[in-house]
Amino acid sequence: MRKINNLAAIWAINNILNSEMSRLISVLIIIAAFTGCKPKMPQNIIPPDKMQNILYDIHVADGYISSISILDSSKKVAASYYKGIYKKFGIDSAKYAQSMTYYYKHPKDLDEMYKVIAKRLAKQQKAMEKADSIAKSKKVVPAVK
Repeated sequence: MRKINNLAAIWAINNILNSEMSRLISVLIIIAAFTGCKPKMPQNIIPPDKMQNILYDIHVADGYISSISILDSSKKVAASYYKGIYKKFGIDSAKYAQSMTYYYKHPKDLDEMYKVIAKRLAKQQKAMEKADSIAKSKKVVPAVK
C-alpha cells in the first residue's frame, strides 16, 4: 500500500510539474513572438538618427530657398543646397528618396523624427529672433557733421 501511495504522489507531482512547465513554455513562446516579430529596418535605408539630421538641414535650406523670389534662381539654389546636404551626409538623392519611401510606409518612425526636428527648428527660430532683436536694438545712429 505504501508503494502505491508513493507512486500516486510521484504521478501527481509529475502532472503538476508538467502543467507548470507547459504554462512556462507557453508564456515564453508568447513573449518571444511579441518581441521577436518587430520588423527590422533594411540595410539600404538611412537610419532614423541620421535621417533626422538630413531632414532638419533640408527644412532649413527650404526656408531660405522659399525667400528667393525669382523662380529660376530658387531652383538652382535648391539643387546646389540639396547636393551639399547629400554630400555632407554621404548619401545621394536616390538613397534619400528610397529612405523617404520607407519612412512614409512607417509613419510612427517618421512622426518621432519630426517631433525632434520641430523642436530643433523652433529653437533655431528663437535664436534667430533673439539675434535680430539684439541687432535692431544696437542700431548705429549716424554722426551729424
